[in-house]
Amino acid sequence: MADLSLSPRSALAPFLHAGHHGAEGKTGVKLREVTACALAELTAFKGQKAALIKSTQNAFGVALPAANKSVSKDGVTFISVSPGKWLVTGEGAAEHDLVERLENAAGSLAAVVNQSDARAVVEISGDKARSALAKGVMIDLDPAAFKTGDAATSFAVQFWITLWQTNDAPTYRLAIFRSMGRDLLHWLESSAAEFGYDIHG
Repeated sequence: MADLSLSPRSALAPFLHAGHHGAEGKTGVKLREVTACALAELTAFKGQKAALIKSTQNAFGVALPAANKSVSKDGVTFISVSPGKWLVTGEGAAEHDLVERLENAAGSLAAVVNQSDARAVVEISGDKARSALAKGVMIDLDPAAFKTGDAATSFAVQFWITLWQTNDAPTYRLAIFRSMGRDLLHWLESSAAEFGYDIHG
């Protein structure tokens, strides 16, 4: 299997091998690293959360999500990670100016920290994606309890992840510090092996 070509944002390329793996004759899970994606952390200063919500809504056309939620518009996704703190991703045109736009919206209301080179994002999808994740994620992923737009920061096997569901397929995204990316990938591959899984570039 050929290695995926290294992207400037890639944390996992040396460990990703494109093609089919695990059980033969079936593909229950699909994995890919999301590389064309800027990331930032937005943290409201004390007493400024309400003002920050208003400012970011004016700038991005979407309200900052409440606890355990995510919301997306025009390539920008805000994921609630703790009270007054959000992980923000930018894709497409939003990849190139995400941090600048956040800084302009935040002003003196919040801190913005560029996380693009600090974290990796992996997407997992397929009809067995939920089953694979459930082997290690310490939250209830039943569709009645966790659905599109839901998010969580959770302990998974031996590391902390930020997890959010992007559609009903289902498709999930996981953000993790880059230094733990190899461990995350190893866990996902082990969890998905019985279902058969494809790795895509």
